[in-house]
Amino acid sequence: MTVQEFREKIKPLIKLSIEGKDFLVKEVVKFRFDDGSFYIKCWISDDYVFADDLNENNFLLVKEVKTPFVAPFAQELEFDNKKFSFLYSAHAIAEEIQGEEIFKKGEGERFWDYRAEDNSYLSLGTEDKTGERADFYGKIIDVNLVEIHDSAI
Repeated sequence: MTVQEFREKIKPLIKLSIEGKDFLVKEVVKFRFDDGSFYIKCWISDDYVFADDLNENNFLLVKEVKTPFVAPFAQELEFDNKKFSFLYSAHAIAEEIQGEEIFKKGEGERFWDYRAEDNSYLSLGTEDKTGERADFYGKIIDVNLVEIHDSAI
């Protein structure tokens, strides 16, 4: 499933299959980047967060983690015995919300994203309103390993 197909079909309370494992979509949030483009971020079952990346035509499957890193962040980081390289930093604001209100409309986040050679993904973030850290760790998911089912689990 391409990122564009995902964006057209994703909604709360449907089943999302990722690498053959089923998840229930709890909340779908459209975040608008400062440059005007956007991404979709979903809070799903088992405390995972699933997001799309249109530029790379792939997805991210991550869980919130605590990290020891303090801003300003280095270009190279080591976490979970892996070396991560800086990809980009961005700021975005929640523009549209569907489902549970885990992240609220109008709230923003700034993040610094990193990738390891094995496609592990590390996102270091801060929430605009509270300044609290919200770091996520997981992996990049190929578009061919994602399916949406119209019914809930």
